[in-house]
Amino acid sequence: MSNYMNTASSGTSSRPVLQHMEDQYNKRIDDDISKLVDCFTEIVKTGEIAEKDKFKVSQEGYQVENQAAQIVRSTESLLGLIKELKQFLLLNDTKTLTALTEQRSRALTGQTSEIKKVVLDLRQEITDAMYEMESVYYRSLVDQ
Repeated sequence: MSNYMNTASSGTSSRPVLQHMEDQYNKRIDDDISKLVDCFTEIVKTGEIAEKDKFKVSQEGYQVENQAAQIVRSTESLLGLIKELKQFLLLNDTKTLTALTEQRSRALTGQTSEIKKVVLDLRQEITDAMYEMESVYYRSLVDQ
């Protein structure tokens, strides 16, 4: 599945690739859910109340364990699918990424403007201070 994600993010003919990815995800979901339903059905069938000998009981216990293991595998597969979909959304949600980038850019532009204003104010203060110091210095030379 990660190969499909890399291809989709490259931008080349992404519509068929995305359709194929969606079909693959839907197939995985359908397969895993049908396995879950089948396993639960088998467990319920196995749990029928009837006259059973020890061999039949142990055989059914083994079947239930196998069905439970299959349920765990199907559930883990579905959780893996959820993780893939979340990663795909996070990595390929261009609208959100663009909005966040623009927001950050506006914030940085505002900060840059504020810093430039502070620097210009400091420059003016330094210029005024230097003018005062020069005039004091030159007055002291003239007064001597």
